[in-house]
Amino acid sequence: MRKPNSFRLKIALLSGLITGSLLVGCGMVLWQVSYQFNLDRLDREIRNLGTPHLERVQGGDHWIRFESALRFVAGSNQPTAFVLWVKNLDRVVYQSPDWPQELEPSLLPELAAYEDSGGSDAPKRLPPPPRRNEEISPRNPALPRKVPQFHTHEAGGRTWRIGVMGNPYVTLMLAADINDFNARLHTLRTTYLVALPIVLLLVGLSAWFLAQRALEPVTALTRTAERVTARGLDQRLPKMTSDQEFNRLVTVFNEMLDRLEKSFGQATRFSADASHELKTPLARLQLELEQALEGAPSESPQQKVYGSLLEEISRLKAIVQKLLLLSLADAGQLKIQCETINLSRLLANVIEDCQALAPDLTVEQEIAPLVMAKADPDLLEQALQNLASNAIKYNCEHGRIRFEMKLEADRVLVRIGNTGAGIPADDRGRIFERFYRGDPSRSGRVEGVGLGLSLAHEIIRAHGGELTLESTGKDWTQFAVALPTEA
Repeated sequence: MRKPNSFRLKIALLSGLITGSLLVGCGMVLWQVSYQFNLDRLDREIRNLGTPHLERVQGGDHWIRFESALRFVAGSNQPTAFVLWVKNLDRVVYQSPDWPQELEPSLLPELAAYEDSGGSDAPKRLPPPPRRNEEISPRNPALPRKVPQFHTHEAGGRTWRIGVMGNPYVTLMLAADINDFNARLHTLRTTYLVALPIVLLLVGLSAWFLAQRALEPVTALTRTAERVTARGLDQRLPKMTSDQEFNRLVTVFNEMLDRLEKSFGQATRFSADASHELKTPLARLQLELEQALEGAPSESPQQKVYGSLLEEISRLKAIVQKLLLLSLADAGQLKIQCETINLSRLLANVIEDCQALAPDLTVEQEIAPLVMAKADPDLLEQALQNLASNAIKYNCEHGRIRFEMKLEADRVLVRIGNTGAGIPADDRGRIFERFYRGDPSRSGRVEGVGLGLSLAHEIIRAHGGELTLESTGKDWTQFAVALPTEA
């Protein structure tokens, strides 16, 4: 599973968040528009039902017949859909039997403006009602109608949409039950809310897929960069055929690798050539110093100088040899002559040398007998000698060194630990770097140039093994070497 800081996950979450916000916002707007549209249509229906009955002044029987017609339209098996309340001047001429008691008509606002008068109030003199025995005509005009108003109220456990209409004489309140109307809109809203998470999930998955497709060139760059090592600087990215946006990045990346490969090759060749060229003059110098040392008088100042110079030459030759091995390792040309060897005996030789070099230290050992493996005995012994040399150099007075070797599944595990000041936390990540010696106050008292661990690390890796700093503390440091057993 991707980490929370994954770029793909961020794109998917951001896309889902933006899309979800848009869907929720648009859904709320569309639901409000739909609700208002349907409510306006219901208001027009109420108005169309009521206004034709306001052309004249009608009696109570007319309103009874009107309500019967409304019930017939709604259906006899349905609950009451419409109720009426009619007032002629100051007298209520009709009220439906099902009119909710909680719905008090006097609480609704009075109508004042007329439809055909530009919104102005009624004239002071009431117009005469049309003659009953004649059709509505210019000679027998209909009564002017007031501008209707519509209100929504809860009463009797139901929701009513009330249309208030009238003429100069009559006020008509026609109330429609909108419970079914609200239920349909509620179903629509519920369906939308149920579908929304599914849509968001699909949007997130689509965004994840698109982000993955879009980042494939970046993934290819990452994989190539992971393969770039001292032995893999020849890695290159192919040009994109369709994604032109990444072609420039690929070109720059490949050009960078070209420069790195060229520079690293030059540095490797220089290191190898310099180390190789130094071997011959150093060997001649050593030979001449040995001859001069033999010809110098015993205990003379010349003998002491020659001896000191000879020690420095030996030290310099060891450094040159290490540099040569490291340069070969960098170029992938460190050849190991593998043969079946007795690791138990090889480590025993290292322990003997350690005891001879540091007789004041306590050497502990726990070595499994007759452990066999395929390895280059000279190189592997040099790597172990480097670890043992470090255990001696960085030990404390009258300290101890512990050697341990045991078989674990398909590998051999060798541990070399020593007492002494531990490795500081800031230095632990760099101890295998070349020429790095950590704390100057700590390393200044110890001979060496900082190549021992680097060389041991390369030799162990060339054998298919691994060298790690297993533990370090206030008074104990331990390295672990894991090697494959004999095939």
